[in-house]
Amino acid sequence: MQSYTIFNKNNKVFITKKLQNNILDSENKIIYCNSENLNSLDFSSAFQDNCSKDVIAVAQDIDTKTVFEKAVQGLYFVKAAGGIIENERKDILFMYRNGHWDLPKGHHETGETIEQTAKREVCEECGVKDVEQKEFLACTYHTYIMNRRREIKQTYWYRMFCHSSQSLTPQTEEGITRLEWIAPKDLDKVLKESYPNIRLLFASVNLNNN
Repeated sequence: MQSYTIFNKNNKVFITKKLQNNILDSENKIIYCNSENLNSLDFSSAFQDNCSKDVIAVAQDIDTKTVFEKAVQGLYFVKAAGGIIENERKDILFMYRNGHWDLPKGHHETGETIEQTAKREVCEECGVKDVEQKEFLACTYHTYIMNRRREIKQTYWYRMFCHSSQSLTPQTEEGITRLEWIAPKDLDKVLKESYPNIRLLFASVNLNNN
């Protein structure tokens, strides 16, 4: 059964079907969710910026998607898409922006498919023209305040291929200062300077298959 992780500024909400022993021993808040109490549950405090404890929501006699929909009820959904881009050496293209290593992604625009969004944003932010789009990998979620409202961004990630011979041009107007191909042996070092949702993405997908 699918689990969900929603990242907030200083914490995360993790929705799961199975509670692991190491979570039981933690100081994080655990919410047991079932068909009887679901309607009365309020997750709004978990998404406040001053909340530093992780919240683990355990779906008991209901599925995790139902709990996820309850947890994000009232939040404004924003769709985005991007890519994990590999070259012929299995290096991965990272960008440096706002003091972190990140992956190219951006907001979905009206009239385009989410697949088109992913490819367009990769081309715009990295300055490449020839990108092969492959399989869908996963979605990540994070929340933030924008225009005085709490938004939740759902980012669709796709695997992509770009030959290393292509020139790279960072989209500086988006705050991107560097673009680098990162070798597999250096990936862990770069991920330490990335965002939690990017680290989760790499932990949850398998890039070893062709």
